[in-house]
Amino acid sequence: MKIDMAFVEDLSGYRVGRPPRPTGGLTVDGASIDAEVCAESKCDNCGHQGMEYHPFFRDEPRSYRAFMVCPECNEVFEF
Repeated sequence: MKIDMAFVEDLSGYRVGRPPRPTGGLTVDGASIDAEVCAESKCDNCGHQGMEYHPFFRDEPRSYRAFMVCPECNEVFEF
């Protein structure tokens, strides 16, 4: 699904995709958790159960933004 990014804050410098997985020691893969949260979430707009996960990552300065998109009504939520 393509996100209508017209209303989303500036994403210049970001690329579509998850941040690199953490390495070494006890680490948490936040992007995997975010994907699970999306799959289990309900749309605030239409009530559809099961949102799509759309991650964006920037290297410098390092930043990660995640969006939920409803496959039913195309509403987009940043979380």
